[in-house]
Amino acid sequence: MDYNKKKLSVGIVAHVDAGKTTITEQFLFKAGIIKSIGRVDTGNTVTDAMELEKERGITIKTSTVSFDWNCTTINLLDTPGHMDFIAEVERSLSVLDGVVLAISAREGVQPQTKVLFNALKRMNIPVILFINKVDRMGVNLTKVYSDIEKYLTKDFFPLDILEDAGTREVTIKSFVTDEALTQNNYEKLSMHSDAFMEKYLEEQPENLRTDFDEHFLELIRNAKAYPLLHGVALHGIGMEPLLDAISSWFEMSHCSDLYARVYKVDHDEKGHRRCFTRLFGGELKLRETYPISGTEHHVKILNLSLLKGAKPIPVDAVSEGDIAIIYSDQLKIEDIIGSPTLIRDEFSISTPTLKATVEAPDLAIRKEILNALTILTDEDPFLGFSIHPDTEEIVVTLFGLVQKEILEATLKYRFDIDTVIKKPDIIYLETPSKESEALLRMYKDHFLPATVGLKIKPLPIGSGVRYITNVSFGDLKKPFQNAVEEGVLFGLKSGPQGNVVTDLEVSFVYSEFNSVDSTPSDYRKTAQLVVLNALKSAETILLEPILDYEVSAPIYAVGRVISDMIKMDGSVSTPEIEGEFSYLVGEVPARTSNLFATELADYTEGKGELSMRFNGKRRPLSPL
Repeated sequence: MDYNKKKLSVGIVAHVDAGKTTITEQFLFKAGIIKSIGRVDTGNTVTDAMELEKERGITIKTSTVSFDWNCTTINLLDTPGHMDFIAEVERSLSVLDGVVLAISAREGVQPQTKVLFNALKRMNIPVILFINKVDRMGVNLTKVYSDIEKYLTKDFFPLDILEDAGTREVTIKSFVTDEALTQNNYEKLSMHSDAFMEKYLEEQPENLRTDFDEHFLELIRNAKAYPLLHGVALHGIGMEPLLDAISSWFEMSHCSDLYARVYKVDHDEKGHRRCFTRLFGGELKLRETYPISGTEHHVKILNLSLLKGAKPIPVDAVSEGDIAIIYSDQLKIEDIIGSPTLIRDEFSISTPTLKATVEAPDLAIRKEILNALTILTDEDPFLGFSIHPDTEEIVVTLFGLVQKEILEATLKYRFDIDTVIKKPDIIYLETPSKESEALLRMYKDHFLPATVGLKIKPLPIGSGVRYITNVSFGDLKKPFQNAVEEGVLFGLKSGPQGNVVTDLEVSFVYSEFNSVDSTPSDYRKTAQLVVLNALKSAETILLEPILDYEVSAPIYAVGRVISDMIKMDGSVSTPEIEGEFSYLVGEVPARTSNLFATELADYTEGKGELSMRFNGKRRPLSPL
């Protein structure tokens, strides 16, 4: 094993249909991993291996492939483009050294392009912007550049020149062949680097290329400048320069101690559970045992593989920079082996806002569904499922209607379960409308040998849950106090209206203890009852999720769009007019807008486009 070889973990991300999977196919072909290039529309690509991906022509699960280029091992993560599968993308970002953000030349910067770029910028991940499909008729690169500057960043550097863009005869040349673009890039870099500015003022332009490369590379790796390349992935145009850029401009993230992070869990064709794990430092060896950070558990490595293309190859050890496949039932997504000494600023791109009931007509099918959902939520924790406490129905959480359809199809194709997922409802949260308190005394108010008194008060929306104990550990020992907190948190999972309770402070204010009979379990159960009583007195109100929306519609329809948004209790921006289309952005409740995409398509004859995503905001539910 070559421990000194450069190894990179690189993601390809984009709005749906920007060409991510086609770029991946070209990379594998250029690297000699595959002999012919698959097509998304014919369902024979390497990374879209699921039957549903082939059938739908979309990426549903993040796929990892590995190949060598310029003496560098590139572990490439091809991620989904549809917003309903954004959780797959989110998990991948945490293990990447760099990202190729693909942009379709004709569609330009789209809603998810912005979401992804903002996440990458927040996490300080180096990015190469790649404008794909520059051969398509109607391409307007001037507008694409303007949108990149307007919606993404002003710090982008076009590094090649196009001739005959928008035609099959399009050709691409390096920027150094164009004096105007060279001068523009040098001037732009001088505004970011004082060291280069000194060189720029002293040297002739023809002597600056080496200095430009040196200072530009530093900015790229610090995510302060974004190189921009062009190509046509379908026809292999611009692929070698993009591969050269990846292998040259990105550098491997590393740390001195053992640190490995699980970012994906799936099951192979034989049902073996596979944990895809990025090593940032140290090494893992077969038959050795390693600690799982933040737990008392350890994992023993019994089977270990590296990827060649998409094929797992058994190995005895893996080292820094590798993406390994660990066959284990112990690890789960986001588990860390060793010490998390390399921490990125992570945040959630999106959160599910829908819940739906899975039909289970008899006990046999119900058991099969529960077993299948246990496996699927192991692979995708954001999916989530629960049993309704009153109706005992099986409820799943979802990002959108496409995910609902895919889940139904997955249950049928993968698990041979033919069932229906009912129309989704909005996920509401509860919060107290006023302060309240509740108390249960042992042997007086209930039969458990535990007395617990709690006070609750509302907090500003978005504050989350705050727990405080005002009971001294001299009066009630820590194991019993821990049990009270656990009971409170469990009780907040289902408030008086059946929803998760948030944005409140819970104070533990009074207790009594029986040294003969009391156990931590008694306090846990009592606290759960007390917090529910306090919430009932506080008269909880519902909080509804608010979505960011972007609408593109023909100018003749803009008045109808504004009217619809007002009816849906949404905010409306001043429309921006570009050509024959108008663009509006704002916020709208998820509850009122779930049918708007269909209505927009109807009255714009399919010309209108809508993008919506949960922005993390909630507000009290108001009558319409």
